[in-house]
Amino acid sequence: MSLWLSFVLGIVQGLTEFFPVSSSGHLALAAWLGGQTEGDLTFDILVHLATLAAILVVFRHDWIQLARSVLMREHGDLPRQLPLYLILATLPAVVVGLGFKDRVLWVHDRPYMVGALLCVTGLWLLGGLWRQDGTKSYVDLGWTTALIIGLAQAVAVLPGISRSGATIMMGIYLGLNRRDSARFSFMLAVPVIAGAGLLAIKDLLEMPSDQWQQLWGAYGLGFAAAFVSGLLALRLLMWLLTGRRFFLFGVYCLVVGLTAVVWGWLSP
Repeated sequence: MSLWLSFVLGIVQGLTEFFPVSSSGHLALAAWLGGQTEGDLTFDILVHLATLAAILVVFRHDWIQLARSVLMREHGDLPRQLPLYLILATLPAVVVGLGFKDRVLWVHDRPYMVGALLCVTGLWLLGGLWRQDGTKSYVDLGWTTALIIGLAQAVAVLPGISRSGATIMMGIYLGLNRRDSARFSFMLAVPVIAGAGLLAIKDLLEMPSDQWQQLWGAYGLGFAAAFVSGLLALRLLMWLLTGRRFFLFGVYCLVVGLTAVVWGWLSP
């Protein structure tokens, strides 16, 4: 992987991880356009770790409050059972991620499949036009709601299905207000991305030294680009959530998805 491609892919990851447009789908399409015909799952996970760092920075108050809830029983506006909700909602993605890794890579390397799944994301987001903002707050989150949002996150393991779009919109469909649905969605991202990151670090440690020397620059540049662009994108998204603007991302996903399907079928 060249330095310029890793830089571009890092920016793509940072901008698309938080916008409901599927960062994994955009990474697959951008890599394909850049001439990389086979997926580099380790690079994908590392740039996801960069956006994980951005989540921890922007939502640091929620994580501090969560720690105080566990250690000092001071819950604030967080649900009392939030740590258990996060564990429950994370399990489906763990099962799918470990059990269907080869299938995910198979989809990743086929632009027309990624495009088709982007269209699914687009339709899912457009459905929000007919859904009023929910009245439930963060403290109203229950076991069933947490599990269903977790199932939506598991489906988003597929490139083209937006993790943030699937989970935020599922929360809205289940009655949560937009801001608190987004807060739970991004807190839920942390254990999944962190777990995948541990696997990536394991792969890096097992990589031959000569291969690591060839890739560390590209991996490092991609990580930095994803972190900075992720910070900007996350703050912008939280601002966009104050209005009913998610349908614009749905239109975007449909346009990009249909283009990818046609291009993928016509390309040799």
